[in-house]
Formats: sequence, structure tokens, C-alpha cells
Amino acid sequence: MPIFATSPAARAVRDHAHARLSARGALALLLAASGAVLADDGDPDPTFSGDGKATFAWPETYSGGDVFQVSMRGVATLADGSVVAAGAFDTGTIGDGRFDACGVAKFRPNGAIDATFGLGGWQLVPLGTPPSDDNCIGILPAPGNGMFVIAATRLIVPPYQTLGIVKLRADGSPDTTFGSGGKVSITSQPFGANAGMLFNGAVLAPDGKILAYGYCSNCGHGSFEDFMVVRIHPNGSVDNGFGNAGWVSFGRTDETDHYLPEVATTVAVDRHGRIVIGGHREDYDDQDDRGIPMLVRLLPDGDVDTSFNGTGFRDIDLLGSYTVPAIAIDPYNDGIIVAATINPTPGVTPGTLVFRVRRNGSLDTSFGEGGLVPLQYEDGSEIAALAVRQDRRIVAAGWIDPAGADTRNFFAARMHFNGVLDSTFDGNGVNRYTFSAGTADVQVATAMTLSGERPVIAGLLTPPGPFPDAYTLGVLRLQSDAIFRDGLEL
Repeated sequence: MPIFATSPAARAVRDHAHARLSARGALALLLAASGAVLADDGDPDPTFSGDGKATFAWPETYSGGDVFQVSMRGVATLADGSVVAAGAFDTGTIGDGRFDACGVAKFRPNGAIDATFGLGGWQLVPLGTPPSDDNCIGILPAPGNGMFVIAATRLIVPPYQTLGIVKLRADGSPDTTFGSGGKVSITSQPFGANAGMLFNGAVLAPDGKILAYGYCSNCGHGSFEDFMVVRIHPNGSVDNGFGNAGWVSFGRTDETDHYLPEVATTVAVDRHGRIVIGGHREDYDDQDDRGIPMLVRLLPDGDVDTSFNGTGFRDIDLLGSYTVPAIAIDPYNDGIIVAATINPTPGVTPGTLVFRVRRNGSLDTSFGEGGLVPLQYEDGSEIAALAVRQDRRIVAAGWIDPAGADTRNFFAARMHFNGVLDSTFDGNGVNRYTFSAGTADVQVATAMTLSGERPVIAGLLTPPGPFPDAYTLGVLRLQSDAIFRDGLEL
């Protein structure tokens, strides 16, 4: 099991305050004298909500029932700079485990809640027929400052989940030119009546198509779960030119001819339209080495790309149990940046390893230290999202557990294309961010996007406990040294 506690980066984050004071002292005095706002690269962006941090406390009731947010699954920026975020909601009986709808909130480019959207800046979006069980898996930008809200409606029998997409206009009203009244349900699949799908997320490809992913059991490769992806046209129809009637699912066998359980947890699309699937292979025989990170690359038509590692598949055994929460594509050479998070194990401090796989499928050992960049700090930290800027610098976002404190904060790191932490980002390449939100001291970032090269990070702010009585959405926008080079007007 890799150990990171004594890494230079870990020592650097403990010395964070001292490193910044000496570097910024003279500039701070100069700007203070002139009345200017101080915001260094990596600091919260003061043009967003005044301090870079916007919050929205979800109403506690809706249509006579309680509202209870249980996840934050996606954030997107629209063409006009607005920010929308979505998560799964439980309405009615608190904590009954039924996610009735996606909750969507919208912020203006300056961080103020957009009162013209929905019910004064927010709304609930049911995918199935109420009372359905809708698990929100993402929100994606659509043309005209609209958005696609993606969810999976849970069923008791196969296919277990069916995919639903709602297209909203900029004001939150359904786009009635999309599907039926703004809604599309994907209920057909080519794998047979016993096939069971579970969806983990969705991404928007550069050509405007939607890729939803997860895993499928009984899809022709035994009863174990297999990677699964479906591609959908912008009009909501399944792309029948992709894979098998729009779907791709595949299974592999081990040396004893047994199928391997494999789960897709993230997807990215490179500049050639090739689809890279990140996930892990389950090893039920070795609990300490159970989750083995893996990548699969597909050609644009859905066929496995055998030019990638000779087979299309790449396992990365990190001598531990890991999941893959995020991948991102290097825009220069199609290298794949991968975040692998340690699975919870007694006595193991949470942390994430970041590494790069070359476009041919080989591990890039020149990246970081021997091919790895450890992002494990204090009492634990995890990365939930990755992005690569056009200048190839890599941004990672998630949460950190401060040493000696029973709490969590938003966390971000930035590194150069070679894996070295970028000292121009807040002085040492890493930073933590806290929100003032009453008793909401559990502040966990779960999603990120780039807006004009500025990271926009979203998550939940909650009090401690298994069923907090208040959930608040937190959105953080960071200052970037590239905002004046990308044409974005502030």
C-alpha cells in the first residue's frame, strides 16, 4: 500500500500559511493602499458572489412535503457564464431512501441566485412518474443556455434502472421540442429481458452527444457486472450507429475462463472522438486488493480500440483497493489523466493517486514521482473531479479532512503536465476552502467544470450526522491566471 504521509507535498500543505505570506506580502500592501481586490491564482474569484463562494439553502418543503437533498452529482457552466448544479432529492418522508427527483439550482455569472429560473432560482425535476425513484446522475449544458438533466429511474426487476433525460430552457421550463414535453425515457436495450443496468454518470461529447455509463449484468457476459455505455443524440434519440443499437457492454475472462466483474465510474472523450472509460475490476478473492483501476478505450463507432495497450484494456495494479472517480484527457497528446482513490479500509488514511497513461496505453513513469502524484493530506483527502486546461495544467478537486478536526473542507490542487505541483497555484499547488454556512461543517466537493479556465467546484455543506436536517449547495469559483487569455469577458 503506498504511503504518502512523508511526501514533500504533504509537508508543503502543512506549511501553507507561511509559504503564502512571504510571497504575497508586498503585493497585498500595494493593493490594499489602492483599494484593489486581492485575488491570486487559485484563490476564490471575487467577481463571483463577492468572495468566490455562492451558497443556496434548499427549501425544506415542496408541495406540502419535506425536501431532503442526498447528493450533488453534477455542475455545468452555460454559454453565458451561468452555473447550474444538480443532485438527487428525497421528498416526503425524510430518509426513506427514495430519490423522487433531481434538484437543480442556477446561479448568474456573478454568483447571485437566478431568481428567473424555476421557483426563484431552483426547482425539482422528476424523471419518472411520481412517486418514482429517480437517482440524479448529472447535468450537462445544452444550446441556448439550456441544460440536460440526467437521471436513472430505479425499478425492482430488470433492467433495474431506465435512463431519463429532461431538457430545460434557460428559465427552467421544459423544452417541449425535446422528446415528449421536454422529457425522454430510454427503455429499450439490445441485451434481452434479463439484462440489468445501473448508471453512474453522464458526460457531453464535443459533438453534442450524451454518453451515459455504468454497468450491466446479464448482458451476454455472465451474471457479473460489465462496463456499459449508451450514446444519445442531442435530440434524445439513441445513436444506433454506436456499438450494438447504441449500447456497448463487454466482458472479459480470467485465466480460468471466469468472467471478471468490471464497473464504469467515469468517461471522457478525446479530440479524435475516442471514448475512454475509467473504472475498476473487482477481485472478490483478495479483499485488500479488491478494486483494480482500469481503462478501456473505444473507437468512435463503439468498437474496442486495440491500438490502446494492444487489447483496448489497461489494468493498473496499485497494490491496494481503489476506485476511479475521474479521468481527463490531455488536449495536446491525448494522454489520460487518472485519479485513483483508496477504498475505505480500517487503518488506512483516505487519499488519491493521480497518474497518466499515454495514448498508447502505457503508464507514463515520468509523471510525478515514478509515475504517481500522491494527493493525501492530514487526516485524509479525496479527489472527485479532474480537468485539464488548454495549457495542459491539471486541476483536481475534492475534499480534505483537517488534522485533528471532525470536519471536511473543499480542496483543490493544480499540477503541471509533468505531474509536478504548480507553485503558482496558491503558492504550493494545493489549497483548502471553507464556507460560512452555520453548522454545515461537513463541506464536500463532488463535481467540477472549467469556465474560461477557471475551476467551478460544487458540493454539499451539511451538519454532521447520518440524516442532517439541512443541506446547502456550495459553489466555489477560483481565480485563474488564464482568464485574460481565453477571450472571456468579466
